[in-house]
Amino acid sequence: MSRLRLLTSPVLALSCVAVLSACGGSQADTKAAAPAPVATEAESNAVTQPVQIESDANGAIERIDVNGDHKPDVFKFYRNVEVAGATPDAPKTTKRALVRKELDVNFDQRIDIVEFYEGEPGKEQKVKEEFDLDFDGRVDETRHYKDGNVTLIELDLGFDGKTDTWSYYQLTQNEEGKPVNRLVERRRDTNGDGAVDVWEYYTKGVIVKIGTDSNGDGTPDVFQRVDQKGAK
Repeated sequence: MSRLRLLTSPVLALSCVAVLSACGGSQADTKAAAPAPVATEAESNAVTQPVQIESDANGAIERIDVNGDHKPDVFKFYRNVEVAGATPDAPKTTKRALVRKELDVNFDQRIDIVEFYEGEPGKEQKVKEEFDLDFDGRVDETRHYKDGNVTLIELDLGFDGKTDTWSYYQLTQNEEGKPVNRLVERRRDTNGDGAVDVWEYYTKGVIVKIGTDSNGDGTPDVFQRVDQKGAK
């Protein structure tokens, strides 16, 4: 995650300045310069507007230029939802619900993070998030959410297109009785065959036991107790 740069807030306004110049010469040895093409309204808006929205009967796409290079870096995808009026006699209205957000965090015109949302308009919650950590166009980390908390993180630490680490989280309470989301178990595929062969168990976020599959049956059969200083 340290390789991902934090996005700044979208630019609110952009301005364009045109500088015109001409070279002198006689009519005998020069040609009249062709008039500069006039940009259409759509082209002009594409250059000068940091936020663009396209909509239809099904939903909308919002494109945001974060760094002011006239190229969108954030894309938000919405679906249209019909919402009942405040009273039985009030007409129904249509609102937009966010379903997906795509971000180009290093401004190379390739998507690095994709966020997925579920829920009604104004109540959307993130349910999944995908990261391209090394900017090669492939997903290296996937985070799963429930009620705003991470439940599972899948990692491709070998950057070979295969998930090799699964970290499970659970919402619990700390010593002060406050809610905290802690790592409770991590599973690893250490030999790259697609099967888990190491299990790590955590208590209060600290590893306490390691299980290993020694016979290849897909379950841990050798266990090792661990204290905070290391293995015993």
